[in-house]
Amino acid sequence: MPVGFFDRAKAVFGLQKDARTQGSAPAPRAPRPDGRKSKSGRPPLPEVSGAASATIEDVLAARAAGSFDEARAILAAIDKGQGLRTVLRAAAALEAHDDDEVTKLIPLVQKDSPAWQLRLQVAAALDPGPSRDALARRAMSLGAPAWSVAWLRALSPNDDEQRAGLVDLLFEDAALARTVAARDLGFAGIKADNDAIRRYAAFAHGRDVIRRFGAAHVVALLGRVDARSA
Repeated sequence: MPVGFFDRAKAVFGLQKDARTQGSAPAPRAPRPDGRKSKSGRPPLPEVSGAASATIEDVLAARAAGSFDEARAILAAIDKGQGLRTVLRAAAALEAHDDDEVTKLIPLVQKDSPAWQLRLQVAAALDPGPSRDALARRAMSLGAPAWSVAWLRALSPNDDEQRAGLVDLLFEDAALARTVAARDLGFAGIKADNDAIRRYAAFAHGRDVIRRFGAAHVVALLGRVDARSA
């Protein structure tokens, strides 16, 4: 990349970045309570009052408090058989070694569309390393658009990689590039683009939820999903 090219890109954004948001580590797993076992030999999940009207935020709060069975009960109540709730429900079942529920839910996770999006959301929730790189490659093989891959590169803690990704994103989707620069990279004096906020929010919400839930558990789930698809 020619010297000064990123400087010209920065001129579009304006000024410098202030800070970089760091992801939080998943909460430690708490011991599971004793109780009556179901026909499958597993203790039944607790009944949670008002679980049907709960949200993913309630799931994350329960996990943060160490109430993993409660979080699974909430997910079971709010899951509609598709989307992020199903993914988290399956990941929580895998974490709990509930193979019966994992087997039941994997076909639903396989239908998640677009398939590349979940892989990149999980990759963006991970620290740099082999798992992140493998998910990015898998997403590209599933048809991830250039803007989404550029966004992932722009989130890299490596300055050169971040610059390259941000410049690529600028050319692929300038409105989204401004929004990512403002919201993810902390560039001072840049406002998120109103036309891109909805697209940004749809992707970033899943990434942030997966990070708080524990991205490693979703990585393990996707390993099972892709093994089944092979």
